Amino acid sequence: MILNQTHLSIIYLIVNFLTIYNVHSKRLDGNDEFSSNEADEFKVYSRSSSRWKIHTYFKDNDDDYQNANFNNRVNFNRKRISVPGQNHTNPSGKFSTPEECARPCEANTQPLTCYYHWTFEYYHTLGGACELCQPTTNTSIYSDCQCIEADGVDLSGIIVANRMYPGPAIQICLGDLVVVDVKNMVPGNEITIHWHGIYQKNWQHYDGVPYLTQCPIPEATTFRYQWRAQNIGSHFWHAHTGLHKAQGLDGAIIIRQPRQDDPNQKLYDVDGLDTIVFLSDVLHRSPVDHFPGTTYKNVGQVPDNFLINGKGQWTDPVTGNITTTPLAVFNVQQGLRYRFRIINAFSLGCPAHLIIQNHNLTIISVDGEDVRPQLVTTVTTFSAERVDVILNANQSIGTYWIQLRGLSGCSNHNVQQLAILRYMGSDLSTPYANRPVHTPGLPRGVIFNEVNHVCDDDSDNMICIKDLQSSEPVHEKILKRKSDVQVFLAFSFYVYDNEDLFKPNTYQRFVVPKPHMSLTATVNNISYINPSSPLISQLDDVPQDQICNSTNLPARCLNMTICPCTHVVHVPLDAVVDIILIDADPIGISHPFHLHGFGYHVMGQGLLSNVNLSEANKKIALELDRKAYPRTNNRPPTKDTLAIASGGYTIVRFIADNPGWWFYHCHFLSHLYNGMGLIFRVGEQEDLPPTPENFPRCGNYVPEVNTSTPKPRKKLKQYQNI
Repeated sequence: MILNQTHLSIIYLIVNFLTIYNVHSKRLDGNDEFSSNEADEFKVYSRSSSRWKIHTYFKDNDDDYQNANFNNRVNFNRKRISVPGQNHTNPSGKFSTPEECARPCEANTQPLTCYYHWTFEYYHTLGGACELCQPTTNTSIYSDCQCIEADGVDLSGIIVANRMYPGPAIQICLGDLVVVDVKNMVPGNEITIHWHGIYQKNWQHYDGVPYLTQCPIPEATTFRYQWRAQNIGSHFWHAHTGLHKAQGLDGAIIIRQPRQDDPNQKLYDVDGLDTIVFLSDVLHRSPVDHFPGTTYKNVGQVPDNFLINGKGQWTDPVTGNITTTPLAVFNVQQGLRYRFRIINAFSLGCPAHLIIQNHNLTIISVDGEDVRPQLVTTVTTFSAERVDVILNANQSIGTYWIQLRGLSGCSNHNVQQLAILRYMGSDLSTPYANRPVHTPGLPRGVIFNEVNHVCDDDSDNMICIKDLQSSEPVHEKILKRKSDVQVFLAFSFYVYDNEDLFKPNTYQRFVVPKPHMSLTATVNNISYINPSSPLISQLDDVPQDQICNSTNLPARCLNMTICPCTHVVHVPLDAVVDIILIDADPIGISHPFHLHGFGYHVMGQGLLSNVNLSEANKKIALELDRKAYPRTNNRPPTKDTLAIASGGYTIVRFIADNPGWWFYHCHFLSHLYNGMGLIFRVGEQEDLPPTPENFPRCGNYVPEVNTSTPKPRKKLKQYQNI
């Protein structure tokens, strides 16, 4: 019998159910079933407590399967995998398939080495494959159907992995080693993949930022990423080059821990393979048509629609006709409590509300880090944020609407998407209630993370990030009165006039968000540009006048209003760092800023109208914040992506214990690729692991001019007599 995804989901739920009822109560003494196996350990990192933890496991001597616990109960008919450049075994055991790695996670069992092979290519929606089959699950670990229906609009020029959207999901256990071979078959495109939320300690070369941690992957070549699953949670992968993310290159990463290690384990019954809620935005024209942007037609970078797990419908704004493609469906059993993992993979500039009709949601994790439970009705997410919630299926058997409701620029265009929550036993394929419209939408109740709200009043229906509490006690360094390093960053836009932008022999980047407006993005008046070679592996190849910061600008920038250069802030290894980030040019938009390689603690959120933060007072920024917004939170939550209110600020703190070159940037593509970012360099080059052998190199090629005629190569002997 060949197991498909539906079978895998059922098997997973059965084993997960058994796990709840004492599967883990094994004696680890001399009579234990592992007594003949050798003990070993691996390290994992808690970004909340800023501490490493040791996990002990028992090496499996079974030659057929690494995970003896799971193998005793479920037989996957595990096959040998042919991995290019490898024998059938590696130092940690056999390679495991994506399906084998998507398993219940148990204590004291050996981690797997999970192998994935992805092919990137141009593709289209509603193609010939859709005449053969339709995708049927939310899991997306793999698919034997190459049909992508999306929202029913015929699109070409999307870029996908293995002809799937979303791309293949990585669902693994804490401690697993992930190996992904990426084969780039997209003509004329170079691509990298970032593993968003993955800590990457000791695997810094695989963070996936072009010209920072690697050279982009050229067409027709394969690049092998590998990293250890060191931190739990709901994360995702996405392209970090050009507009490839907006064209379709992203997918989920779920790293689970043994059930008994979850501080919120008693609050839910099911954490299934297919309770992922993957949110994406879509343009009905190629993203290239929107960058830098047009003046008269299809102006701006606002998405045309949203998708939920790659599915949705489209309402024509002129005719009112609705496409008939299927909506995403989430099946639940009445009486059970489900962990839903919401992943916002938007590329463009809109946040969104997620509301499930007649159901409240209990937040238990943000950006992969556990928090104390918080009951809400509406979850607001920005690009790159993740929120895990518990849904209690305690309503009458039936079918209910799920509404994804666009905000900010998307609100003006009524951008929304729907999905369905279906109780098993319901006869209805669509809810009895009327189809929600964008405005007013479903009742919003208590709103989490509302746009441009900093919870500066006594409102009972608003919960901010800063109100959450980490499940774990935080490191004492996070709670000390002052940090070691304070970094003040002011982001803004610079609006060009035509004479400045189109000056002969100058070529400044710009984007056109609306007619007759050309602008670029800056942080501390620096517009970030990529270096010419990866700083992690070819630092000596990068011209020194290309690297800059606020106190060290290249001579060419001394008389310029903004400086285009590679913005680097250097902080000592193990320092406690405060980032004071302010919106110096409020235009009504909340910007989500993401830090690679770390999670930071949210120490403060506020408005500059109440707290006037600046470079001059950055050392007392936290004191000023607490005077304006009195509160006590000894467990500030951990995030890796945080939105700054328009005209507002955030104060975040992290321990710089992960050496490397780490990107910090706005996660809206139009802002990222116009300079709203910088690099945190943590520690020195000698603090990093060595560059992998034969790691690809790239950079400038500007040799001396050769005025003589190049001579042919020496003829090979076999051709000399021809």
